[in-house]
Amino acid sequence: MITRRRRPIHATMLAGGLVAGLVTPWTAAVAGAGVGAADGRPLPRVASATLCGDQYVLALADPEQIVALSPHATKPWLSLLADQAATYPRLRPSAEGYLHAGVDMVITNAWTDHATAALLERFGVTVARIPLEDDIDRIAALTRDIGRALGHPARGDALADTLLARIAAARAAAPGRDRVALYLRPGGGTAAEGAYVATLMDAVGLRNQATEAGLSGWSSWSLEQVIADPPDLLVTSFFDSPHAGMGQAFGDHPAFTTRAATIDRIEVPGAAWVCGGWILAEAVEALTEGLEALNAREAHP
Repeated sequence: MITRRRRPIHATMLAGGLVAGLVTPWTAAVAGAGVGAADGRPLPRVASATLCGDQYVLALADPEQIVALSPHATKPWLSLLADQAATYPRLRPSAEGYLHAGVDMVITNAWTDHATAALLERFGVTVARIPLEDDIDRIAALTRDIGRALGHPARGDALADTLLARIAAARAAAPGRDRVALYLRPGGGTAAEGAYVATLMDAVGLRNQATEAGLSGWSSWSLEQVIADPPDLLVTSFFDSPHAGMGQAFGDHPAFTTRAATIDRIEVPGAAWVCGGWILAEAVEALTEGLEALNAREAHP
């Protein structure tokens, strides 16, 4: 198994000297929420209701802007920036909790907490909804928009530019070499065309076994399929979770571990692609470096 963990990007280290990209409108709420240190207006006090929101808030906001993070923000197998999250309060998402904390903005998922979001907006709180997205250009545009909404457009541009540059480099190098690969989580989950994990697998030059089997988006794969028709490469994530072996389809199942021992495998930290945000820059880097190490090993067995 090739496991790769790297220090995550820190936006403030990347903010200078980068070329600004084209900003695509996100939502009317966020487009109208842009404030910043440059214009002298106060920066918004922000809370995150989700893991994806945590990654954006921690990377882009000033510490004094951060009112609260999600309940899972400090779990290292889920949050890329878990260490940074440890110093901030964590709230269970609720309109009452956020209003009591005096937030100006809440970042959440576009597909959850609709009632909470609507109530917050009634009380004048800006709600920034992050969509489930697999298109890299749109993810980059979203990242710029969030940076602008938090009052730090240069930081948003930095993360977006890094994401685009790493994807472009992966496509140019194509270290996957047309291997048939299967993405797996301990519960048997996989990703086919239409899921951002599959987008990154395509970017590095891998053939996606789940896509070729006719699946789309987030789907599932059986233990029997792995044993009967193993891929050239397993791309796995979340097997380091403390819950990975508890009643799961794969986890520590002896049939899987025996078969997997005969297949090349790259473990991408699950926290690097727990959502379709700027953190995918870390995921594609981990995947690229894992493939490069595998190529080097094959060249010099």
